[in-house]
Amino acid sequence: MERPSFIPWLLLGVLSIIWGSSFILMKRGLEIYDPIQVAGLRLSISFLAMLPLAVRNWHKVTRRDWPFLVIVGWAGSGFPAFLFALAQTRISSAVAGMLNSLTPIFTLALGMLFFGLAFKRAWLTGILLGLIGVFIIIGQVNHWTFGTAGWYALAALGATMFYATSGNTVKARLGHLDSMTIGSLGFFTVGFPALLVLFSTDFMFQLQTEPLAWSAMGYIALLAIFGTVIASILFYYLIAETDQIFGSMVSYLIPLVAVGWGLLDGETLHWTYLAGLVLILAGVRTARST
Repeated sequence: MERPSFIPWLLLGVLSIIWGSSFILMKRGLEIYDPIQVAGLRLSISFLAMLPLAVRNWHKVTRRDWPFLVIVGWAGSGFPAFLFALAQTRISSAVAGMLNSLTPIFTLALGMLFFGLAFKRAWLTGILLGLIGVFIIIGQVNHWTFGTAGWYALAALGATMFYATSGNTVKARLGHLDSMTIGSLGFFTVGFPALLVLFSTDFMFQLQTEPLAWSAMGYIALLAIFGTVIASILFYYLIAETDQIFGSMVSYLIPLVAVGWGLLDGETLHWTYLAGLVLILAGVRTARST
């Protein structure tokens, strides 16, 4: 593959800032709403924002594209929205951002297992380094005991695996479609279920009775418009112009932004978290060196 030009690198930086800020916005939303409401709001707002584009781009896809658009919609947005919201009820926004950095490792692993990427020894080394880093972070989350907080960290890891599935699917199966079509129709597949989930909760009651409900919804709206809609379109464009591995490199910088926001918000980080993050990023670097 040719070395990416300036534009992909610029998009990589923009995506890092947007997605790195998503965790603090999610934290603000969770101060008022529960995880299901936060995820439901995020996806519903994203769906409504993208609906005109979905209608406009509907004619560009064929029947055989729809199963892959469903995978991209749910793996790239639907399931991660719920899993990260759940995870951040017990882990900090900074730690959630750190765990998100495992996305390139999962992208490689799933790419080799299911998407025809040729095996390379350096990739295996990178995957192992990343997994050791994750073990250290989850161990510290649980304070090296068999506590329940680790399960919430695993929810964040599940979200990164879904991101990896989405990235591989876009590159392998939807490369003939433009990023706007993939993004808008992917959201279309999750929109109506998200609305049903949202309005099955007491969201409207909270909105009318909770003094800070509107400000919390404002944070979630920012998360939806920037962290979901705009970022997803940019991401699908990025991997269409480069590849799924380069696109997943955004996870190098996301944790730095997330940690920065977390520290500004008064979160404390044990040094073992940073050690785990270094191992994960070393694993990503090792895998990218070939």
